[in-house]
Amino acid sequence: MSITDEEIRLEAKACNARKLAQAMRMTPAERFFAGAELFEEACQITLAGIRAQYPEESDDFCLSELKRLLKLSSQRLAS
Repeated sequence: MSITDEEIRLEAKACNARKLAQAMRMTPAERFFAGAELFEEACQITLAGIRAQYPEESDDFCLSELKRLLKLSSQRLAS
């Protein structure tokens, strides 16, 4: 049995609705810390990608590249 594109869209929409409902039940402090956790996870995933792209480079290089990408992203959001 294969899943149709429409079924995928409907499930994604339902998943987003559940996430929104969960976020709305959170206190402001819980939302703040959840955002910080998501940012940390995104940084770890990006760092893993940098390490995979540059396996021969040092940890210092990878961290510098992560900081460079974060700065670039921040500049794009500011403009």
